[in-house]
Amino acid sequence: MTMVESILLCLLVTLVITTFVGWRAGNERRDVNLLAGLAALCGVGAATALAV
Repeated sequence: MTMVESILLCLLVTLVITTFVGWRAGNERRDVNLLAGLAALCGVGAATALAV
């Protein structure tokens, strides 16, 4: 695992935790959806980096 993959995975975990905390705190739905979308994009990037 390279440094880029490690950073992407850490960013993914951070975004997922932030999304969960935002959802549990009762933030607006659009804000939580935006965080979830960013987490999904980061997940796709991390998966691509790991596959290549």
